Amino acid sequence: MRAPYEMQMERAEIDRYLEDTIVVDWQTPAVFEQARALSRGCGSEETRVRALFEWVRDAISHSFDVGADVVTCNASQVLRERTGLCYAKSHLLAALLRARGIPAGFCYQRLKSDPPASGHVLHGFVAAWIDAFERWVLLDARGNNDRIQTEFRIDPPSLAHVPDPDEGEETLGLIYARPASKVVDLLSRADSLARVRSHLPSTL
Repeated sequence: MRAPYEMQMERAEIDRYLEDTIVVDWQTPAVFEQARALSRGCGSEETRVRALFEWVRDAISHSFDVGADVVTCNASQVLRERTGLCYAKSHLLAALLRARGIPAGFCYQRLKSDPPASGHVLHGFVAAWIDAFERWVLLDARGNNDRIQTEFRIDPPSLAHVPDPDEGEETLGLIYARPASKVVDLLSRADSLARVRSHLPSTL
């Protein structure tokens, strides 16, 4: 049986986790400059990763927490609007990391929906490769509230949710170079947060 947080790369080439894409648009000047500003004065790769993670966690609100009826997807959109769901915040965090030359990928959990909804939904977070540790470090920048607290931690990871196998919950075992297409399609096409909430994907 796979260990709870034993993650493997979806792609063998590490450069795939540095790509600039439509969603992870780290070469957009605003994103690139934000990454540079946040990491200024950081003496090591670990401190850069921590600074970027903590800023996205704390400075970018989770849309459900604040009731912001704006749907963001691309990293530059999330940065501009200062809000997003866990998926969108992950897109921004990955973009900021890649802008500083740090490989970053996308991870997902399958979790039971909050009542009164039934079934399961996906939760997204990020994995960053830190050379000094020669490993991927899991980073959940969902955002803290009275129920959820995450921090920068190497091992064990500090995630917003701990899956319960008895409820059919699990952490999926791959680190993806690009965000899940179902997630991107939903965030790109939805015209309201209410529509997103009612169509959250349950599988990749």
